[in-house]
Amino acid sequence: MGQRSGELPPDWREQMVEMIRGAAPVRGDWFAGGPVCSPEEQIGIYVQQYRLRLYDALLDEVPGLAALLQGDDEEAGERLLRRYLADHPPSSWTLNRIADALPGWLAEQPGVGAHLVEMALLDRAVQEGFDAAEGRPIQPAELATMPRLQLQPHVRLLRLRHNVHSLRSAALSRRPLPGLQAADFPLVVFRRGRKMRHWVVPLPAWGILQGIAAGRGVPEAIEDVFARGLVDAEHLTDEIGTWFRDFSERSLVQLAAPPGEP
Repeated sequence: MGQRSGELPPDWREQMVEMIRGAAPVRGDWFAGGPVCSPEEQIGIYVQQYRLRLYDALLDEVPGLAALLQGDDEEAGERLLRRYLADHPPSSWTLNRIADALPGWLAEQPGVGAHLVEMALLDRAVQEGFDAAEGRPIQPAELATMPRLQLQPHVRLLRLRHNVHSLRSAALSRRPLPGLQAADFPLVVFRRGRKMRHWVVPLPAWGILQGIAAGRGVPEAIEDVFARGLVDAEHLTDEIGTWFRDFSERSLVQLAAPPGEP
């Protein structure tokens, strides 16, 4: 350090962290420099190492998006992600949440395709679900009384307009990426054991899960998809049992906590 420790402000450690993460101006007078670098270059080494670490951590959180950006224009993709880090330096002690603001930020950037925003949403859903808790699985017999349900903490619902889930699976399996397709993909992201899965479900089934996520009872959630014209009465009667059996087998739902309990 350029000054004696007694002359530094009491919060110099906190200020150093702010300098390194880019949230405060660099104080070159705090460093002594050396035979091969100036004080500014000395602190710049710490800043550069920190930025490299941030970028690597971000890539770890968004493997699907990274694969798409690499396929389009790797240099442009890197510039885009580094601009995000400059706009959203992490404020948490953990880097696991470094990509939380990325989907919203991407949606505001000119020239960024909707499929990139959707991939960022899918990457975030996978990361959130992986870290989430696991409630008690519900047994199929318990569904007979139409109990009040809630989604398992690891479940995320996405209504995608592109097949980014297929592209992500191919990228993580190191297979050639399929072509980008535009369609309606009601997606459920969930955890089985220690692995995250995705499941494209019929839109009415997805709508029921959406209603449960919004706090509706099962009858109300079913009535809602019927009222929205997502399913006719005959189809609903034929499929409703299969849908709820699938929800149970995949551990997507659990019994809702009694009023007053989390």
